[in-house]
Amino acid sequence: MFLSDRLDKGKAAALAASQRPVTPIAGAEPSKAAAWKTIPSWYLVATDDRTIGTENLRFMAKRAGSTTVEVDAPHAVLETNPDAVTHLILQAAHDNRPSLAKTGTSTTRTAALGGAAALAVAAGAVLVIRTRRSGSGA
Repeated sequence: MFLSDRLDKGKAAALAASQRPVTPIAGAEPSKAAAWKTIPSWYLVATDDRTIGTENLRFMAKRAGSTTVEVDAPHAVLETNPDAVTHLILQAAHDNRPSLAKTGTSTTRTAALGGAAALAVAAGAVLVIRTRRSGSGA
């Protein structure tokens, strides 16, 4: 099962109803370069994943040389164990391995792009707020 019995029935039903089917192109589109081959990666293995399978997850994490954390959770670990997901993200963010150097991206360029993205999000939020306040939907 996708969620096991870890969420209440209402939440599970809403998630099931909103799940879109996979498209044929999803498995046929070629990927370019696998990032995990050149930069550090982190992997959360859900030990009750009945969709992909725990052993498959462990295999992929090992193949990628990932820093791995295992959590007693189903496939939708983000829904059932958000704290474990957050902890792994923070662990990755605070790791001191040089990930940007291997990709050729400078920290200055990354900071500039991050700043530009933050400004774009803020500008979009201002536009939404102004549009809602003015009452015009277009």
